[in-house]
Amino acid sequence: MANPMIHSKSSVKRWGGKVEDYLEIHELIDSPKATMNNNSSRALTHNTWFAYTIIPKIFGYNITNSDGRSVDTIDIAMLHIAEDFRMKFVPTPQDYLKHMEVQPWFCNGVKVVDNPEAVKIADELKEKLSKVNLDN
Repeated sequence: MANPMIHSKSSVKRWGGKVEDYLEIHELIDSPKATMNNNSSRALTHNTWFAYTIIPKIFGYNITNSDGRSVDTIDIAMLHIAEDFRMKFVPTPQDYLKHMEVQPWFCNGVKVVDNPEAVKIADELKEKLSKVNLDN
């Protein structure tokens, strides 16, 4: 599946209602695509932890679609993820992370990350925080 609209149409076929009932959930699941030009962005949201933990915190455990039917948000997320993996599996975070090489900067910033933008963001935060009066 290619985008949130296609996933929303799939949700309508399965649970009824309108595309708009499901679109926000599918947009959130696919939102990391904006940060990377390949499917590695799926590691952030296309996993069991995101479906079971994050989706309900944002959308609640159920939505009521425009047909008045209560639909489990975890089921919506899990279907989205399964569809993107051709209905063969739903990865866990460990499935992605077990192939990742741990970098020195992962360890509490002992070594600085090789990303000037990330360093700039941290410097701006430190500057902002230095101006905050902690006595009040």
